[in-house]
Amino acid sequence: MQAVRDIDVPVVPATREAVADYGLYIGTEVPQAGLGIPFYKGAVEEGHNFAFKCNGRCVIRSARIHRRPAEVTWLERHMNMTQLFVGLGDQPFAMVLGKPTHQRGMDTPDLDDVRCFVLPPGSGIMIHEGTWHDFPLAVEGPVTVLTANSEEVVEALASMKEPSEMAHGDVFKIDIRKRLGAQLRAVLF
Repeated sequence: MQAVRDIDVPVVPATREAVADYGLYIGTEVPQAGLGIPFYKGAVEEGHNFAFKCNGRCVIRSARIHRRPAEVTWLERHMNMTQLFVGLGDQPFAMVLGKPTHQRGMDTPDLDDVRCFVLPPGSGIMIHEGTWHDFPLAVEGPVTVLTANSEEVVEALASMKEPSEMAHGDVFKIDIRKRLGAQLRAVLF
């Protein structure tokens, strides 16, 4: 039996530059500002549409996230969607992300590229297609996260009878220990 490697995922503050290879950071600055809507000039800085993509119907939902152990069991990716996560309220949240690997012909994440980004309260990220990710983590207290997803992905995840690897409904979810012989840890507290 192969020994399991313990890997502490680097925990870093999320900034536009730090997350660029994983997704679009959404903070208080307006990305792609300058949309020419003539109403409220001088009072509203309009941004152009984000390049959000999903297969089928888009769904917006929220989830209340509580602290959990540091071990990261699952990473998943979506090839037909850019997923959006926005923290609501006054609590930060974290995202364990791995750069997309499909362009390199890989069907698993490159663990050297996995980071745990801490997003400040009221900010978010829209991850690129193929970005490996776990569900958001609470950093301090409970945090509510608004998500934009495809109906296909939500239905696939909700159809699972128990936690296990899956490859359907634009969800490819893997067990890191089983696939890569590693135990990832995102030590936030």
